[in-house]
Amino acid sequence: MHIDVLDFAPTAARRAGLFARLRGAVAHRIAERRAYNRVFNELLKLDRREMDELGIGPGDFDAIARGTFSR
Repeated sequence: MHIDVLDFAPTAARRAGLFARLRGAVAHRIAERRAYNRVFNELLKLDRREMDELGIGPGDFDAIARGTFSR
């Protein structure tokens, strides 16, 4: 059983801790989305010849940008 220090903190401190974790989670999600968009937009710049050389197609872009692509 895990006991968090915030479980025993006064209500205001507990709320502040929860808010800090939520803010961190949101910031992390925004950073992930920006990285995804950056990769996806770079892939959109590839022409057909470049995609053929890499062995990928437009249908692979989402998986590549998410980091889940496998051949």
